[in-house]
This record gives sequence, C-alpha cells and structure tokens, in this order.
Amino acid sequence: MQRVRFFDGQLLTAKDFQAEQKYHIEKRQLHNRMLHGSGVVSGLAVSVEDVPGAAVLVSPGLAIDRIGNEILVHGPVRIDPGICTGDVCFVTIEFTETATDPQPGTNGGVEFSRVSEGYSVSISMQEPSEGANTPQLGLARLIRMEGRWVVDDTYCRPAL
Repeated sequence: MQRVRFFDGQLLTAKDFQAEQKYHIEKRQLHNRMLHGSGVVSGLAVSVEDVPGAAVLVSPGLAIDRIGNEILVHGPVRIDPGICTGDVCFVTIEFTETATDPQPGTNGGVEFSRVSEGYSVSISMQEPSEGANTPQLGLARLIRMEGRWVVDDTYCRPAL
C-alpha cells in the first residue's frame, strides 16, 4: 500500500485524491477482514410472507463481505423469489458502488462527482462460494415445501 505524502506547494490532481481515497478504503477493508472476518454483524434476518405470491423479506442490518466492505441496509428489503425454479434457492447480499451526481466534464462529456455505496439483495439458484474474493454473502437458504417457500433454519449463514 502506498499513501500520498503532501507538501506545501504541491500540485494535486484527481489522481492524487483517488490514490488517497484508495489507500484509506484498502486499509479499512484490511482491518475488517483481518480483525473481524466476514459475515453478518447484526440484523439481515430473512423471512417469507405467509400469503399467496409471497415475497422474501430481509430486515435492516449490517454485514462485512469477504473483501472487507461494510454492507449497511437501512430499511427492510422485499424481493420476489419468482426466479427460483427449483426446490432450493439462496438469498444473497452484495456490496455495490454507483457513480452519481453527473457534472459537465471535459470535451463535452459527463463526469460523475460522487460514488454511492449500497447493496444488492438477490435470489440465487446456487449457494455463494466461500472464496476470498467472492462478493456475495449468503443470508438464507429457501426450501419449497408444499408449494410454499420457507426459510431453512438449518442453514448456517456466515456470522461474525
């Protein structure tokens, strides 16, 4: 890792500020991975609505992915299990970044001045792998029983 060494009179460019941010992001990720590990810190409980055409609900909470990113879910998330065609599927969560706040750029183009950190909750037919660079965390395994989805209480989701 390398950090910027500032001095008076230094000409700073976008590259210098990006390097500064990258250094601090990588340090925080390293801290999270080595000191805390990955998994659910709190919340992020999964349930299934007990009505026809039921949706899967994920409660607010916090997780750390295997890379060391913090995933903060402020409010409940509702997703449709419709893509799951088998009798078993998995609810996963993944850290995301989205460029926001478009500004006029050079040569008539557009540049985005902010990055919003977020998450993506989804349904997967396959359990997330345990690899160090796997971005997804498994939150729950769903099993179809008598034509309805239920949360498998025996599934061991990663916890800190």
